[in-house]
Amino acid sequence: MKLLSRQRLRQIFMVGGVESFGVILSGIAGLLIVNVLPKEQYAAYTFLIACTTLMMGITDLGLAHCCLPVVGQRNRDVPWVVAACHHVFHKRWVLLSAGLLIIVPYWYFTSRQHGWTGPGYWLASVLVLGVVLVQLREHYATTVLLILAQISTLNRITFASYGVRIALVAAVLLLPMTAYSTAGLITATAGASLVALMLYGRHFHQQGIGTHRLGADDARRVDGEILRIAKPLVLPAVFYQVQGVVTVFIVSLFGTANMVAEVGAFGRLAMALVVVDRVANVLLFPAIARAPAGPRFVRVLAQIHGLYLLAMGCTFLTSLLFPQYWILLLGEQYRSMTPLVWMMFLSSLLGNAAGFAFRTLTVRGATARQSFSIVATLVTQVLYLWLVGISDLKSVLGFGLASSAASFVFQYSLLLACWREWRTEAVSPA
Repeated sequence: MKLLSRQRLRQIFMVGGVESFGVILSGIAGLLIVNVLPKEQYAAYTFLIACTTLMMGITDLGLAHCCLPVVGQRNRDVPWVVAACHHVFHKRWVLLSAGLLIIVPYWYFTSRQHGWTGPGYWLASVLVLGVVLVQLREHYATTVLLILAQISTLNRITFASYGVRIALVAAVLLLPMTAYSTAGLITATAGASLVALMLYGRHFHQQGIGTHRLGADDARRVDGEILRIAKPLVLPAVFYQVQGVVTVFIVSLFGTANMVAEVGAFGRLAMALVVVDRVANVLLFPAIARAPAGPRFVRVLAQIHGLYLLAMGCTFLTSLLFPQYWILLLGEQYRSMTPLVWMMFLSSLLGNAAGFAFRTLTVRGATARQSFSIVATLVTQVLYLWLVGISDLKSVLGFGLASSAASFVFQYSLLLACWREWRTEAVSPA
């Protein structure tokens, strides 16, 4: 596993270029939405996107981290990859129905609380469910091609999907703003995923990647492996899926629609942080999952995390030195939030870094002790609410920052402990 091999660098630049372009397009689309959509409608849009994220997360419960370890080094065995991924994703479909039992009451209560009603809002809410159904199938196809290392195909389809979404978003925003504008924007997301799904289906047909299922013996063996990997992650998965939208969740329950819009707008600035994580998901984590143990593996892993944290630190400096330029992207109606830009960036950076460490652990099957992260985060949150409380946007962002910091400290502490174990395992056979 060479960190700076010529092939690896070529792939990093290729994927990084496509993902950077995609993030730029997504960022442009998001900033257009922030600038054009009235604050009241943008608040409803932010809330519905949070519901989408939460529903997708509930289908996970640790299952999303099972495909790479289950496939292991059999990543060139196409029938095995397809069958193993289908087996995992079938369980995610089952969990979707359970997710609806959680999301629908939350959606109904919050919608009534903020007065989000009318045919346009109901249509947008129904479309959210359609987005989840399409994106779940899209994630399955993406996972299969990711494990098969068909990076160029992933790049082409991702590029097409991004292009379709920004075209549809621009079309919606060029029309006069109506009660149906929010539904139109969610349709743009669904349309982009549908195009990606069609392209995946055509590629699967051309490459002869058919439908494969596990035999009874393999299914039992894979179920045992899934249980071993996912069981320690169930409680943390539920907890952190809620944590992923906890700021929107708290503001939607206890704040005003204006605060919901401001929190959602700040989330748009965090899009700049997505490129590195997406490149890592496509190239880095599959390589980590397949890499044989050894001193070199541990050393390279330390280099990777050092570079990652350095990049995050440089990004944070821009929020301290040039917050006024970041806030320009959101428009005049959000200028009062300029002094708080650094809080949003630091919270997002710590959360992303914690996720980076978490993914490093899970792709190697090191999922034990994750439940203790709930205790660490909850204690931090309770202390924050007790000492500071929730009264305005600054206190809400501070709550998110404290939560991200607790997760960062815990995940990297766990990773450092595993590094010592991996180093011992690597040295002992010699």
